[in-house]
Amino acid sequence: MEYHYITLANQLERQISAGEYRAGDKLPSLRKLRAATGRSISTVYQAYEELENRGLVEVRQKSGFFARALLENILPLPKQGICPVKPHKVAINVLSSLIQRSLDNPDLIPFGEAIAAQSLLPGKQMAAAVRTAAAGYLDGSCGTYGASIGYQELRHELARRSLHIEQQSCGGEIIITQGCMNAIELCLRSVAKSGDLILLESPTFLCYHQLIEDLNMQVIEIPTDPSLGLNLKKVLQTLEEHDVRAALFNPTFQNPLGFDMTAATKEELVTLFAARGIPIIEDDIYGDLYFGEGRSLPLKSFDRQGMVLYCSSFSKSLFPDLRLGWTLAGKFREKVKRLKFNNSIACSQLTQRALCEYLKSGGYERHLRKLRNSLRKQAADMSQAVARYFPEGTRISSPKGGMCLWVEMAASVDSLELFHLAEKENIAIMPGSLCSGTGQYNHCIRLSYGHPWSERLEKGMKTLGRLVHSLTIADKPAMVSAEEEEIVIGLNSDPDFLKIDAIVSHFRLQNSGFALRFHQSISGNILKLLASRELQGGFVFGECEDDRFVVQPLATHYLRIVGPTQMSDQIIQGNYQDLAELPWIGNPAECPYCQLLKDIFYTRGLRPKSVVTANEESAILSMIKAGVGLNFMLETQARQLADEGALVIWEQERFVQPLSFVTLKSEQEDMKVQAIQEVIAKISDW
Repeated sequence: MEYHYITLANQLERQISAGEYRAGDKLPSLRKLRAATGRSISTVYQAYEELENRGLVEVRQKSGFFARALLENILPLPKQGICPVKPHKVAINVLSSLIQRSLDNPDLIPFGEAIAAQSLLPGKQMAAAVRTAAAGYLDGSCGTYGASIGYQELRHELARRSLHIEQQSCGGEIIITQGCMNAIELCLRSVAKSGDLILLESPTFLCYHQLIEDLNMQVIEIPTDPSLGLNLKKVLQTLEEHDVRAALFNPTFQNPLGFDMTAATKEELVTLFAARGIPIIEDDIYGDLYFGEGRSLPLKSFDRQGMVLYCSSFSKSLFPDLRLGWTLAGKFREKVKRLKFNNSIACSQLTQRALCEYLKSGGYERHLRKLRNSLRKQAADMSQAVARYFPEGTRISSPKGGMCLWVEMAASVDSLELFHLAEKENIAIMPGSLCSGTGQYNHCIRLSYGHPWSERLEKGMKTLGRLVHSLTIADKPAMVSAEEEEIVIGLNSDPDFLKIDAIVSHFRLQNSGFALRFHQSISGNILKLLASRELQGGFVFGECEDDRFVVQPLATHYLRIVGPTQMSDQIIQGNYQDLAELPWIGNPAECPYCQLLKDIFYTRGLRPKSVVTANEESAILSMIKAGVGLNFMLETQARQLADEGALVIWEQERFVQPLSFVTLKSEQEDMKVQAIQEVIAKISDW
């Protein structure tokens, strides 16, 4: 049942939205509105207070209530991206890791990360729920793994709240996960495999690209309308032309554009995919954070064949560190259930029970209403600040909910350069280049309005606007093609080790007009990608004697044989024969470490046995720590980890490992190759 003041506030909001009251117009006084509606003064005052919380009304002392500027039509909407875009592999993790360090810095003005301020969250209530749940450690009801699919009472509460999803077996279908991204990963792995083509909205959420890159899948992006979302004709054309195996959509208050697709379009979209047997993974994490009068229906509510895998969590509406999400996986439930058990066995009983206690208390709905009002007001405050301080010609989204504002600037503004300049001014932003693998949005940024507007945020936006002005060149043409304007560089090691920050900085100063993209792989694969012209340059270890390539020697490093601390006695005191008898972590044939292993041991008539093969440094390190076996490691890194007690080093010999930057000889006249060679040459102290 809706309170009388909410009904009155909604009626006034409709009048303001319809233009009956324009920005700056005075609204009826309390007495006039009481006479017109028959409601009490108290109800009328609460309605105006509600509108003030929503950011629609401002109170002027001794003057009354006045309509504020609406979130819509503050600036023109961003332009839609170019369509169609061909399938491509994703290579975004390296750049993302550099950006993430800024987003994780609590001292920066928080325009980058899409989370709500702590002051907007029910800390006291959640703390009380945790204390209640913790009593389970005393009576023995808490402390075990619990059911892999989740705490039964929490699943019941989630099913009770999922009335917008018309499914009789909703409660039985729910699987609790470690947050929304964990749910999406499990669902994606259940419907697709390595090499498969996944359909995404464009621009979209950074972490989708990161996940797809890690799973070695391909992407095809459909540019979306900033107000309406996906164009179904373009979707249909893409499905007819390409072998799409699954789609990953965020159709409700999409990150970063904030649009909400209509119910009719959502239903037609579900029908379109179901007819072709293509599953849709739906991210509905922002579904509760609507700015209108009611919750929007998700794709799942139109699913009749179990082809929509619905994912959500409480990371945006409550506390991110709860790390609790859930999925309704339809006909793929059993596979998701199995993957969930193999992935994490179960979620924390304590946090599940605490969340369940809080939901049962009824406080969540009251909290949501306040949070939605705050976010709507903050979205308007941020949009108006962008309009005040950014150059003429700036375009912004008009979000219908969620936490993100998409800002399109002049084509001359490089969002990565803006990111670095803003970081020096203690401001965090999200470069638009991370929201797509096509290079179409390098002149865009994503801002988050998760914090109440303040003098600090106002000054931050003013500074950001000044930086955008400094980068704006009115007559620079927009990018013609991402493929033509992008330089792709292969990385064979840690980005910090390869001085990616310095490369980006020198490249920005060079002002060549190209954008950088990085692709992480092993040295042998980098040479193959260079030969096929998928890269313009790349770092490799070892001697490169192939006359197809031009080699820029950078530095000579040294490798050490390292192994688990559990084998310390055998490693420290052992000789070559002793090491050969220990288990090894193998490397792919393209990896120079594989050739080094042969050079060291095979020439001595020894054949070390590889118990497992891995091609990522992080995976190899995890296996060493877990006691799996031996491998090679750069000496500087090995020393640091040995000092931390993470591994042991065989000290009897070290092995030379040259680092070079390699380009294709036949491409030496290419301006992109020349540009990156020049930057690499400028960096000293490799």
